[in-house]
Amino acid sequence: MTKRATLFVAAFLIAVVSPRPLHAHVLDEYLQATRIAIARDRIELEIDLTAGASVAAQVFARIDGDGNGQISPHEIETYGKRVLQDLVLDVDGRSYALRLTRAECPSWPEIRDGDGTIRLQAVGEGVFAAGHHRVHYANAHEPAMGVYLVNALVPSTRAIAITAQRRDVQQRGLDLDVDVAVPLSPVVWTLVSMAGFAALFVYRRRPGTPEPLAAR
Repeated sequence: MTKRATLFVAAFLIAVVSPRPLHAHVLDEYLQATRIAIARDRIELEIDLTAGASVAAQVFARIDGDGNGQISPHEIETYGKRVLQDLVLDVDGRSYALRLTRAECPSWPEIRDGDGTIRLQAVGEGVFAAGHHRVHYANAHEPAMGVYLVNALVPSTRAIAITAQRRDVQQRGLDLDVDVAVPLSPVVWTLVSMAGFAALFVYRRRPGTPEPLAAR
């Protein structure tokens, strides 16, 4: 087989195995990635929305209410609140109302090329009592063109532990098992501190305890 024929066969096999360009799968999709952070008194959501090039104009038109090609703070805030209406967040079957705390939108050229990411932040406020809880999140925004990712962040305190995570196949929904430890009251913390100081004092007073070396 000649070198030219070999190259032709190789190109044909690549075309059969990879019928679409490597990045073609994102062109007609609206990627929606959510990160969930759990604290004692709230649940915070960070949502990144990135439109593929072939649906960018459609997404931009939903945000640009007056059609002037520019996104104002009011327009992206309005759109962010619309996104939140399509989200579900509940704890132990009780719905958490979400409040938008941040909404940022890139320029039209960035969105048009599929490189711009809309960034939203929201918070649901409510106290987690000590014990076991079930947190449920679901995203139903733009299901016709949406693809989804969802992850829970590691809690910033050891008093909260995520013991299990369950996603659906499309990652539109996430269920979390969360254990919350009993918080120590200020009185308990004071007693623990006093006990520690007392133990150190007794140890230092024991006969035969070496004295610290003096600085030379």
